[in-house]
Order: sequence, then structure tokens, then C-alpha cells
Amino acid sequence: MTYVLVKKIAITSVIALSMTACSIIDKADDYQLSRSSNTELVVPDGSVVAQDTLVIPNESNISNISEKSDFITPEIPESYLPIADLAVSWDDDLMWVETPLDLETSKVVVKNFLVSLYGEGDPIEVSSDAEIVSVPIGDQNIGGLLKLYYNITRLYPDRTVYRMVLVTESDHTKIGFQHKIVTEDQNKKINSGEWLSPDASEKEYAVALQLLSAISRESLEQDVTSVPENQDAEIDPEMWVTNNGEYVLKLNSVLKETDIAALVEKSDLYLISQNPLELAFVTEGEITKIGELKPIILPGVGGGEDVLLFNMKRRNLNNTDWQKRVYPVGLVQRTEGLFVEVDTSATEYPDVVSYRIMTALKN
Repeated sequence: MTYVLVKKIAITSVIALSMTACSIIDKADDYQLSRSSNTELVVPDGSVVAQDTLVIPNESNISNISEKSDFITPEIPESYLPIADLAVSWDDDLMWVETPLDLETSKVVVKNFLVSLYGEGDPIEVSSDAEIVSVPIGDQNIGGLLKLYYNITRLYPDRTVYRMVLVTESDHTKIGFQHKIVTEDQNKKINSGEWLSPDASEKEYAVALQLLSAISRESLEQDVTSVPENQDAEIDPEMWVTNNGEYVLKLNSVLKETDIAALVEKSDLYLISQNPLELAFVTEGEITKIGELKPIILPGVGGGEDVLLFNMKRRNLNNTDWQKRVYPVGLVQRTEGLFVEVDTSATEYPDVVSYRIMTALKN
């Protein structure tokens, strides 16, 4: 038995050494001994002579670096853009935007806006001179796994239908914006809610601001309305928008940095501090602060009363309502002028909150 085992070990060792023999000899420096071949390549008569050259695409368009020239500073991308001064009003279930655009141009703007929300496909269900209604939007871009999850759990996502009411008047067009929620139960029965105003939810308010920006952008491109460059004492501050969708206020030449506090006090907002400059939608006593007691409430079951479990000190401002926050105010000096900027990045919808603040300051 021992002899057989020793024989197997010996055979295995021989096989292993024979398989790794090539790696035992070091051939790492063999390339130093190699020599090029001096054999001349014989080609047929009339052949093109081979040339080993480096081909650079569009070489003639490359600047000559040997010649000295003045350095041109690259232009900074525009991060603040003006928006048209369009009248915005609210009804019970509609947000109205008055635009000097004609009816046909307004319809094109609305349809392009719905296409940007929907993506690939036709998002229009009803189109006339009186209204444009979209198909339910909200689940067209979900993946296959998520669709499988919805089919298994039968918990289908809510979708939104958007309706634009078009009213033509003598010199302008009024566009009304509203939406309704479409739900689907476990039996795939479709239920449609009532038509709602965009301010019914922050999410739809943000969509309404996107529509407002689209109408404003088209108005400026068509030169129907514009933002004046030369301002005087009679011109109010103008609302501009940043490249990340937040709104700022451009001050006219009469206002100074020290007038911002007075501007806040004249509005429906509350001045919390002048140094640093801070504002809020509520009084200082109603602002949510770190360290105050936060009630932990158990919702009532079956229509019963809520039960207070305990009070807990607030360690941060997470999940704080936007109405009860403090917003720092900053002044940004640019070549276009002096801008009032409010930091709303802590909120879920910074564009909506900044629009509310700038609207209050402007009015």
C-alpha cells in the first residue's frame, strides 16, 4: 500500500514538473538579443511606396501653438436667465397664465410640454381650440421588473392626467392648468378623481412651474414680451430663474442691499434676522427649531382619536414643513445686476418654495 502511494506521488511530481518546465527557464531578457530582419520587401512595379506616417484627423484645423496670441478667457455659461413677466392667477381648480402668444403658438407650446413629460409616444388624448387633455402620465417609463412587481402585488401606481384650458381674448391667450389623479385597484378598475388646482400638491405645483417656464421661454424667443434692460424708479424687481430651476429676484437700479429687509417686511413674509438676513413664512415663534419637543402620535384606527405616545426632542429639521423653516437670504452681484437669492435646498421642492418667496417679494 505504501509503495503504491509513493509511486502515485512520484508520478504526480514528474507530471507537475514537466508542465511547469517552461516557467522555470527565465526568458524575460530574450527580447534584448533579438535583431531586426534586413530582408527587403519586393513589390510589383508601379506600387505605391509604403510610408509609416501619423495621420491626425482635421490637422489643418488645429491651431499653431508656435505662434503667440492673446489669451481669450472662456465665457461663463449663463446660470441666470430672465423670464417673461406673465400674469398668473388662481381659480378654485385652475392656475391661469396670460400670455401674449397667439392661440396656435400656445397650443404648440402646451403639446411640446406634454411630450417632454410623457416621453416617447403620443401624450395627447383630446386636442381642440378650447382644451388639450393628456393621457394618464406616470408609469410609461417603468422597467420590466417593476411592472412584474405591480402585476404580482396588484398595487398599481397612481397616474396623472393634465388638462390645459385655452381662452382666446383680443390681444392675448389665457392658459388654464389643472390635473386629476387616476388610480387602478386590484381588479384593474380605473378610477378618476376630480380636477384639482396645481397647488393641491407640491409635486404638481412643480409641474405647473415647468409649464410657466416653457410659456415664458417661448414668449421671449418670439419677442412678444421682454425684460427691459434699462430700469428706472418705476420698474419693479424682476423674477429670473437659475439653471437648476430655482427662482431669484433681480433688483432695479434704485434698490440697494440695505433695502432687502424693508422689501421683506412689505411682503407677506416675516423677517427673522437682519444679520445674517433670514426670512420665513411664519412668525419666529412658529418656526421649527432643533431641540424642541416633537409629539409622536399613533393615528386612530377606524375613525378613532389619535393617541399621543410621547414627546421627543427634535435632533434635526428632517421632515419639517416648508412653511415652518427659516430661509437664508443672499445677495449675488453679477454683470446683469444685483440678485436676491434664497437658499431653499433643504426642502423637497426648492423650485416651488423659491417661486413662492420671490412672488411674495415681487408683489
